[in-house]
Amino acid sequence: MKIVLTESQYQKVVFNLLDVLYGPKLTYKRYEREDNRIKIFSNDGDPIFTVYTGVSGKGDGCEQDMFVNFDTGNEINNFIPKIATRKKLFSRTVLSYVNEKTNLDIDCIEFWYEKGPAHDKRYNFSVKKNKKIKRTPLN
Repeated sequence: MKIVLTESQYQKVVFNLLDVLYGPKLTYKRYEREDNRIKIFSNDGDPIFTVYTGVSGKGDGCEQDMFVNFDTGNEINNFIPKIATRKKLFSRTVLSYVNEKTNLDIDCIEFWYEKGPAHDKRYNFSVKKNKKIKRTPLN
């Protein structure tokens, strides 16, 4: 049997999953002295995402690049196959969720995923450009 989901249905499923995992309220704190980072916290106060707004740590062309923390990525991958987290629709949906909950205007997302012997590959996606992006190395 083949099941077809519309984009709005998919978004509702992912939003509900993120609400269950991290709570209906997300909070954040700006760290101006630490490369202008913003840490986003779950309803329980656990750090789940880090947003880079300074010069280093962002993808090319990104104003606010959200890094999915390692534990957060693992939690999400327990419910959604890893192959799905490296898709444009999933990236847009997660960013929409975080932007809606925090009123931040985050335009890029970065996931680590295990691939190859070093297990150090990344998936970077820009919502504004609607494409995968290259990452600016940390200084």
